[in-house]
Amino acid sequence: MSPNEAMSRPARVNPEAWTNAVRGAWLSGGRRVTEPRLRVLTTVARYAAPFTAEQLYTDIQTTGDEHPGRATVYRTLEQLSSAGWLARIHTQGGEVGYAPSFPGHMHHLVCTNCGIVIAFEDCALDELLVRLAAQTNFAIEGHLLQLYGRCAECRKR
Repeated sequence: MSPNEAMSRPARVNPEAWTNAVRGAWLSGGRRVTEPRLRVLTTVARYAAPFTAEQLYTDIQTTGDEHPGRATVYRTLEQLSSAGWLARIHTQGGEVGYAPSFPGHMHHLVCTNCGIVIAFEDCALDELLVRLAAQTNFAIEGHLLQLYGRCAECRKR
Protein backbone atom coordinates (compact mmCIF):
# COMPACT_ATOMS: atom_id res chain seq x y z
CA MET A 1 0.00 0.00 0.00
CA SER A 2 1.40 3.40 -0.95
CA PRO A 3 1.58 6.30 1.57
CA ASN A 4 -1.16 8.10 -0.40
CA GLU A 5 -3.47 5.08 -0.13
CA ALA A 6 -2.83 4.88 3.61
CA MET A 7 -3.55 8.61 3.98
CA SER A 8 -6.85 8.36 2.10
CA ARG A 9 -8.04 5.28 3.97
CA PRO A 10 -10.64 6.25 6.63
CA ALA A 11 -9.44 5.92 10.22
CA ARG A 12 -10.39 7.07 13.68
CA VAL A 13 -8.76 10.38 14.52
CA ASN A 14 -5.47 9.72 16.32
CA PRO A 15 -5.99 11.27 19.80
CA GLU A 16 -2.37 12.38 20.27
CA ALA A 17 -2.07 13.87 16.78
CA TRP A 18 -5.42 15.62 17.19
CA THR A 19 -4.50 17.08 20.59
CA ASN A 20 -1.13 18.31 19.30
CA ALA A 21 -2.72 19.84 16.21
CA VAL A 22 -5.35 21.69 18.25
CA ARG A 23 -2.74 22.98 20.72
CA GLY A 24 -0.61 24.18 17.81
CA ALA A 25 -3.59 25.94 16.25
CA TRP A 26 -4.46 27.58 19.57
CA LEU A 27 -0.89 28.82 20.03
CA SER A 28 -0.50 30.07 16.45
CA GLY A 29 -3.92 31.74 16.70
CA GLY A 30 -2.99 33.58 19.87
CA ARG A 31 -5.29 31.57 22.17
CA ARG A 32 -4.09 30.87 25.65
CA VAL A 33 -3.55 27.19 26.38
CA THR A 34 -4.87 27.11 29.94
CA GLU A 35 -5.06 24.11 32.24
CA PRO A 36 -8.91 24.02 32.10
CA ARG A 37 -8.88 24.08 28.28
CA LEU A 38 -6.25 21.33 28.23
CA ARG A 39 -8.45 19.22 30.52
CA VAL A 40 -11.32 19.62 28.05
CA LEU A 41 -9.02 18.83 25.13
CA THR A 42 -7.49 15.69 26.63
CA THR A 43 -10.87 14.38 27.74
CA VAL A 44 -12.37 14.97 24.28
CA ALA A 45 -9.43 13.17 22.66
CA ARG A 46 -10.19 10.00 24.65
CA TYR A 47 -13.71 9.61 23.25
CA ALA A 48 -14.08 7.09 20.42
CA ALA A 49 -17.87 7.53 20.20
CA PRO A 50 -19.85 10.77 19.95
CA PHE A 51 -20.33 12.58 23.25
CA THR A 52 -22.54 15.41 24.44
CA ALA A 53 -21.39 18.61 26.12
CA GLU A 54 -23.08 17.55 29.34
CA GLN A 55 -21.45 14.10 29.22
CA LEU A 56 -18.06 15.77 28.77
CA TYR A 57 -18.70 18.14 31.66
CA THR A 58 -19.72 15.23 33.93
CA ASP A 59 -16.72 13.12 32.92
CA ILE A 60 -14.30 15.99 33.61
CA GLN A 61 -15.78 16.45 37.08
CA THR A 62 -14.97 12.85 38.05
CA THR A 63 -11.22 13.05 37.33
CA GLY A 64 -8.37 15.18 38.62
CA ASP A 65 -8.23 17.84 41.30
CA GLU A 66 -9.32 20.99 39.51
CA HIS A 67 -12.49 20.97 37.46
CA PRO A 68 -13.20 23.42 34.65
CA GLY A 69 -16.53 25.16 35.04
CA ARG A 70 -19.50 24.38 32.84
CA ALA A 71 -19.05 27.68 30.95
CA THR A 72 -15.41 26.81 30.14
CA VAL A 73 -16.40 23.37 28.87
CA TYR A 74 -19.21 24.72 26.68
CA ARG A 75 -17.14 27.67 25.38
CA THR A 76 -14.22 25.40 24.53
CA LEU A 77 -16.52 22.97 22.71
CA GLU A 78 -18.04 25.82 20.72
CA GLN A 79 -14.58 27.13 19.79
CA LEU A 80 -13.42 23.66 18.74
CA SER A 81 -16.59 23.06 16.74
CA SER A 82 -16.59 26.40 14.94
CA ALA A 83 -12.90 25.94 14.00
CA GLY A 84 -13.62 22.47 12.58
CA TRP A 85 -11.81 20.47 15.29
CA LEU A 86 -15.09 18.84 16.34
CA ALA A 87 -17.76 17.40 14.09
CA ARG A 88 -21.41 17.40 15.08
CA ILE A 89 -22.53 13.79 14.73
CA HIS A 90 -26.18 12.83 14.37
CA THR A 91 -26.90 9.34 15.63
CA GLN A 92 -29.58 7.13 14.10
CA GLY A 93 -31.60 7.68 17.27
CA GLY A 94 -31.73 11.40 16.54
CA GLU A 95 -29.28 12.47 19.24
CA VAL A 96 -26.55 14.96 18.44
CA GLY A 97 -23.04 14.66 19.81
CA TYR A 98 -19.50 15.68 19.00
CA ALA A 99 -16.48 13.74 17.73
CA PRO A 100 -12.88 14.89 17.21
CA SER A 101 -12.22 15.79 13.59
CA PHE A 102 -9.91 17.97 11.52
CA PRO A 103 -10.81 21.23 9.83
CA GLY A 104 -11.85 20.95 6.22
CA HIS A 105 -14.43 19.07 4.26
CA MET A 106 -14.93 15.81 6.17
CA HIS A 107 -17.56 13.08 6.24
CA HIS A 108 -18.03 10.43 8.91
CA LEU A 109 -18.74 6.73 9.31
CA VAL A 110 -20.56 5.96 12.57
CA CYS A 111 -20.66 2.42 13.99
CA THR A 112 -24.20 1.58 15.09
CA ASN A 113 -22.85 -0.96 17.58
CA CYS A 114 -19.93 0.64 19.45
CA GLY A 115 -20.39 4.24 18.28
CA ILE A 116 -16.85 4.75 16.97
CA VAL A 117 -16.60 7.61 14.48
CA ILE A 118 -14.27 7.41 11.50
CA ALA A 119 -13.63 10.54 9.45
CA PHE A 120 -12.86 10.54 5.74
CA GLU A 121 -12.18 13.26 3.20
CA ASP A 122 -13.09 11.58 -0.07
CA CYS A 123 -16.19 13.26 -1.46
CA ALA A 124 -17.53 11.91 -4.71
CA LEU A 125 -20.77 13.88 -4.44
CA ASP A 126 -19.81 16.80 -6.68
CA GLU A 127 -21.40 15.35 -9.83
CA LEU A 128 -24.58 14.44 -7.94
CA LEU A 129 -24.81 17.91 -6.40
CA VAL A 130 -24.46 19.61 -9.79
CA ARG A 131 -27.18 17.35 -11.24
CA LEU A 132 -29.50 17.93 -8.24
CA ALA A 133 -29.00 21.70 -8.41
CA ALA A 134 -29.89 21.69 -12.12
CA GLN A 135 -32.92 19.41 -11.65
CA THR A 136 -34.35 21.33 -8.70
CA ASN A 137 -33.13 24.87 -9.42
CA PHE A 138 -31.75 24.79 -5.89
CA ALA A 139 -28.55 26.66 -5.00
CA ILE A 140 -26.74 24.01 -2.95
CA GLU A 141 -24.36 25.66 -0.49
CA GLY A 142 -23.04 22.65 1.39
CA HIS A 143 -23.77 19.14 2.55
CA LEU A 144 -23.30 16.75 5.43
CA LEU A 145 -22.70 13.05 4.93
CA GLN A 146 -22.77 10.51 7.74
CA LEU A 147 -22.88 6.81 7.00
CA TYR A 148 -24.04 4.24 9.54
CA GLY A 149 -22.99 0.63 9.80
CA ARG A 150 -20.79 -1.71 11.83
CA CYS A 151 -17.04 -1.20 12.12
CA ALA A 152 -14.53 -3.99 11.47
CA GLU A 153 -14.11 -4.80 15.18
CA CYS A 154 -17.87 -5.13 15.75
CA ARG A 155 -18.28 -7.28 12.64
CA LYS A 156 -15.60 -9.66 13.99
CA ARG A 157 -17.56 -10.23 17.22
